[in-house]
Amino acid sequence: MSGLAEETAKTYRGNCHCGAFIFEVKVPEIKSASACDCSICSKKGYVWLVATSDAVNVVKDEGLLVDYAFGAKSLVHKFCGKCGTATMASMADPSAKTVLINIRAFQDFDVWGLEIRKRDGAKHGDPYQATPYTGPEPAAQLDGDDVHVYHGSCHCGAVTAAVKVDGALGGSYKGMVLECDCSICARGGYIWIYPTKEQVRVVERDGLGANLSHYVFGSTVWRKAFCRTCGVHLMNDLNPLSDAEVAALPEPARQFRAVRGHARPVTLRAFLDGAELDGLAPQHSTRGKTLEPLYVNP
Repeated sequence: MSGLAEETAKTYRGNCHCGAFIFEVKVPEIKSASACDCSICSKKGYVWLVATSDAVNVVKDEGLLVDYAFGAKSLVHKFCGKCGTATMASMADPSAKTVLINIRAFQDFDVWGLEIRKRDGAKHGDPYQATPYTGPEPAAQLDGDDVHVYHGSCHCGAVTAAVKVDGALGGSYKGMVLECDCSICARGGYIWIYPTKEQVRVVERDGLGANLSHYVFGSTVWRKAFCRTCGVHLMNDLNPLSDAEVAALPEPARQFRAVRGHARPVTLRAFLDGAELDGLAPQHSTRGKTLEPLYVNP
């Protein structure tokens, strides 16, 4: 690697959650990274490391990475089409050597311990125009006089959604706002709230099931829903299991499904922009890595 003494380099291993794509990057020890407030970085929760292409070694590639570009299309974002993990972005110009690595995809890496440099990317280029939500509002009837409805979407606009909550997000909201350190949440940078199914409505541009992909793993109680075109995650859905499949679940998973089955958690990255996200103070849960079944890095 040009300009980098071997003894100062450290190798970091990363992967999408399902293990279809595994890579290593050799760079000086990472002590800081950058986070951008532009539309795509806000929705995906990127934490960027800038590297050169010769610092990256692809260990495994099953060909499931999906490319997504927008605007001037000078940067190509790559995510796994099976699990939705955002891995990196490369320049569209094949002669360019710069690669942006999403540090969230690194194995056993404490993103919360990093010094994060904020980058005001939203002011560059043409302003992002989110696709408006035009579907029916959530049917939930909430008591009180501080009810708010938020509209959101994936980045490309193929999936739009609405959520109705008691209180203003970032202000008077009465529910839990949570960041989790489990293997999938750490990679996705999700910021969760936990409304009921009746508080959430989703519209897919091309019809039900056409634009959302779902990823199931671990206990199989939940399935993560993300846009198959741009890779933006929107929510957790209860995995539709048969009675026999539910009966075969371990007892803790069955109990959890029974208690939490009424919920439809959504990630606020799909509903709030960069400035609004900065105004949140999510609780950081450190229990995720201890949940059974334990995740094994590939």
